[in-house]
Amino acid sequence: MTYIVWDWNGTLLDDTAAALAALNVMLSRRGKRPISHEFYKDRFAFPVRPFYRECGFELEREDWDAIAVEYHDAYAMQPRRMANGAIDALERAKTLGIGQSLLSALRQDKLERDVASFGAAGYFEFVRGTDNLDGSSKVNAAVRLAESIRSAHPGDSLDLVFVGDAIHDKEVADVLNARCILFGGGSHATWRLSPLAPTGESIDDVLDMAIDHGFGRMIA
Repeated sequence: MTYIVWDWNGTLLDDTAAALAALNVMLSRRGKRPISHEFYKDRFAFPVRPFYRECGFELEREDWDAIAVEYHDAYAMQPRRMANGAIDALERAKTLGIGQSLLSALRQDKLERDVASFGAAGYFEFVRGTDNLDGSSKVNAAVRLAESIRSAHPGDSLDLVFVGDAIHDKEVADVLNARCILFGGGSHATWRLSPLAPTGESIDDVLDMAIDHGFGRMIA
């Protein structure tokens, strides 16, 4: 049985432009040059601190927690929307009887509010974020989520598939020995993703790849 774990920001939620705009607001406040959409897609990665340095932030002179709060405040002011076809894909997976959960590096309370505000909460068995705004890793959250999924489906053999838009999503999938499907329409340029895992340019594409059992890895 296929079971999909979706990423949120940059995958189901089309917010790369919002993230870029928030960063440029912050850079402007510091008298720094703005970064381009291409620079963002070519360089953004988790953990995010090295990327911030590349953008021009002088992290040794600032408090990282304050920067994280400032970013999320600026980000909240930007328009966002669900990715094209995201709700239709979630509905199609539900109709096919495919289990679905959500994993994000976003702090749990913010993630739950976001998912509810875009009308997507009802599609997920579990919605798991982190306990911080650090923008580092979601590996620990992923391990806990996988344990919850296994506990909820005792005795089932699940083809666990992680769908995301970042190199870190492949790293998470590898930790759990799960399949990974990547989405080139989010935070990372396709050229960075396609050498690592099957990569689609639309949410429909990645769903089709996710439900292809040809490369499934079964977990008990």
